[in-house]
Amino acid sequence: MSTGMLHTAGQRVAVHGSQSVVRALLDAADGPERPGLAADPPNVVLAVEDTREPFGTRGAELITRGVWATPGGEAVLTNVGGSGFDQRWAVDVDGLRVASRRRPSYRESAAARLLPARQHALNSQVLLHYPALWFAMQQGFAPLHVSIVEVGGVVALLAGPGGVGKSTLVARALADGCRATCDNLAVCDGATAYGVAEPLRLLDGTGRRALHGRREQPWTHRVRSLPPELVVVLRRGTQDLPELHELGPAAAARRLVAGTYAAGELRRFWSIAALVATATGCGPVHPPIEKVADRLTTRLPAVELILGREPGAGLTELLRRPLAAIRTGRAG
Repeated sequence: MSTGMLHTAGQRVAVHGSQSVVRALLDAADGPERPGLAADPPNVVLAVEDTREPFGTRGAELITRGVWATPGGEAVLTNVGGSGFDQRWAVDVDGLRVASRRRPSYRESAAARLLPARQHALNSQVLLHYPALWFAMQQGFAPLHVSIVEVGGVVALLAGPGGVGKSTLVARALADGCRATCDNLAVCDGATAYGVAEPLRLLDGTGRRALHGRREQPWTHRVRSLPPELVVVLRRGTQDLPELHELGPAAAARRLVAGTYAAGELRRFWSIAALVATATGCGPVHPPIEKVADRLTTRLPAVELILGREPGAGLTELLRRPLAAIRTGRAG
């Protein structure tokens, strides 16, 4: 039995399992915890057990097909998100504990062999990212499909649908020496954003094959959290060069919420989160996404960046005017 530690979504996570399983999950979080960081006790403990035995459900209440609430307040789920893993979720005074057992049907086993990149992404979500996101919800945070990057001394929150170009812009900013906490998913309470620890996924990446023709790439300047100061809503346009426009709070919040609900990475999370909350009796059945989006967009300036057909400049140049305005406001 091996153990790995990491920070993700504002949570201190311990992973227990075989050496290969722990290594795979740490890789899904862009590697193990760096030496020398404070060794806080974990509040999310994940165990991948090497057994095909089902979790006991005797005396448990059936919540819906494949989901039970045990007399002790635990949630038992089978084939979570179509991953082939059964799970038992339990909340106690020390945090969240999730035990997972791989019990795939012939269909899930065949899909894993034929679509390894899909299975890798699904395992990462079900075994690691979703538990951390769910426990962050218990602390008032909401998942957001965004990139959080510091450019020109200002922390920008980049919102937009999958494939619009967030990861490419973040990778270019990192190459220029900027810092970021995520390029895909974060949790936020309206003031601070904590990144979900994942590798960068780029079309010109050099690592493991990922979905949508991308490959994984390690980070260079990722930090655990950053406080957003500017909301940037990205769109892909048909014009040659990028365009920048001011955006009202209501329109910015609407786009931020819509982009989060449309994210493929979170498609399975909504039902899992609601069922775990129902079975355990803990926390909200739905994350406060609209509330957090409203807090961000009523407090912060927002712009719409319409990307052109040409690659164009990096974020520091594209956002030059709003970045300068925020820096001037600080000085004043």
